[in-house]
Amino acid sequence: MIRRLSGVLIALTLLSTAAQAADTGTKEAAAKGATAKEAAAQKAVPRSTATSVPIPSASPVAWTAEAAPYHGSRDNITWGGEGELRFGYDVTAGVSDPSWFSVGRVNGFMEAKLSSRLRLRGQASYDHVPDDFTLERAELQATFGRTHEVHAGIFLVPLGRTNLSHDAAAYEFWERSLVATQILGVPNAQLGAGMSGTGSWSHTTPFRYEVDLVTGFDDGVIMDASGGTRIPAGRNNYGDQNGLPAAVARFAIQPGRGEVGVAIQSGPYNQTHIAGGEVDGIRFVHVLAADGIAHAIGLELATEAAAALIDIPPGLEGLYAERQWGASLEATRTLRAPLFHAWRGTSLSGGLRAETVDLDAGLPGDSRTRVAASLNLRPQPTSIVRFGWYYEWKRDRFDNLTPLAGLTLTAASYF
Repeated sequence: MIRRLSGVLIALTLLSTAAQAADTGTKEAAAKGATAKEAAAQKAVPRSTATSVPIPSASPVAWTAEAAPYHGSRDNITWGGEGELRFGYDVTAGVSDPSWFSVGRVNGFMEAKLSSRLRLRGQASYDHVPDDFTLERAELQATFGRTHEVHAGIFLVPLGRTNLSHDAAAYEFWERSLVATQILGVPNAQLGAGMSGTGSWSHTTPFRYEVDLVTGFDDGVIMDASGGTRIPAGRNNYGDQNGLPAAVARFAIQPGRGEVGVAIQSGPYNQTHIAGGEVDGIRFVHVLAADGIAHAIGLELATEAAAALIDIPPGLEGLYAERQWGASLEATRTLRAPLFHAWRGTSLSGGLRAETVDLDAGLPGDSRTRVAASLNLRPQPTSIVRFGWYYEWKRDRFDNLTPLAGLTLTAASYF
């Protein structure tokens, strides 16, 4: 499989080189298109999107390198949203799936400026992966100094860059990685409070940090999970079952155009008392995530990895996983921008992704491995049409293999 992915990456690079060689006469138009893209993105609310060309955020303490288009004025109230549709032909073990159409994501946000240092932010979305509406943000933020802030309410925890940056219209693939959806539980919003900020070492290497106390996961990690331990089933952003908070923190450095970050969340997930009586001791779930972005040979490389340790009650070991891990690697490249001389602001890009998750490291099965490819047309910087393909090897807890494959057509746009 590695040789096959290497061959496809080489072919993608050669295709990009040929396209750039054929476009030597349109460099001036491409530069004008890039300028138009930056100008459109500068009018933005500071919030999470994907990781393409960095554009300065309107907020000095925002995690994002880019921002989504908005309506209104930053001096009072701004609002906006995005939507995604998916059309696909999916096959599982040779049998086609009749669900060829689905809504991938619908998202709306608003931000109100209450004073020069105080802002109120709200965001809600429907996401296809958890198949539920999620209140991603209901948060009060206050800045202090030039590059620091404190916040409280419901917000996306900094458990990996993908959780902070998962807008569909800015992403190069129709679905986020298995690491993000199966272990980190993106989108993962929790109730809590914390602080974040930016700085630099010797004025050359910027860094970002965030430290929070949040409600953490609940016993849905095992009680609401089918097929074994599933951390995303324990997402809880409205309350805390055991009265004990979880701690989560992320630290990232930004050398050059890249970024390397590490995050950890640790806290209890189970109920220890019911009706005044003690029913169990405190049991913890620990999640460690690492992510990185780099540029090499004309490619943007993005990777994310995660590992989880779950304290399982006695008698349930073997039925529920105590250790999980996963990793993904994405390679994307702009093949042509603009697509034609007169189509300013358009672009054509391609991407490959290889990923795997082991949902029970104590068993030979209960794992998923997938390769995916995407060819993406952007008619404007805020919209995307993706032509995708994927192939997956899925194994159950008894190590039985089920192959999956599919062709997808997805469209996403800010509005």
